[in-house]
Amino acid sequence: MRFDEMSRGQKQEAQGMLQRLRAEGVETSVSQVAKYFDETCDWDSGKITVATLLDRTGWEKTAPVETIHRAELPAGVLRHVRAVLTAEGSADSTEALELLPVP
Repeated sequence: MRFDEMSRGQKQEAQGMLQRLRAEGVETSVSQVAKYFDETCDWDSGKITVATLLDRTGWEKTAPVETIHRAELPAGVLRHVRAVLTAEGSADSTEALELLPVP
């Protein structure tokens, strides 16, 4: 189904599912959600897992921050990121600091 062919309710549902998919780290667009609307509805209702949805659609999931290891970062990058986050001092920066690998 194409997004422009959907009813208003379906469009709103597709946009809501898109936001939930993005929160799960899935890279896609609202037009792709429309294209795979039935499969996405099955995922949203719990009938299939996100892994099954990814297999059926070909979409990809971004790597969570926790999988980044210090060895994967170029020399000095981790130190610079820590310095910037520490200087910024917001609650988000504090949370990000906790996710960084231990030096």
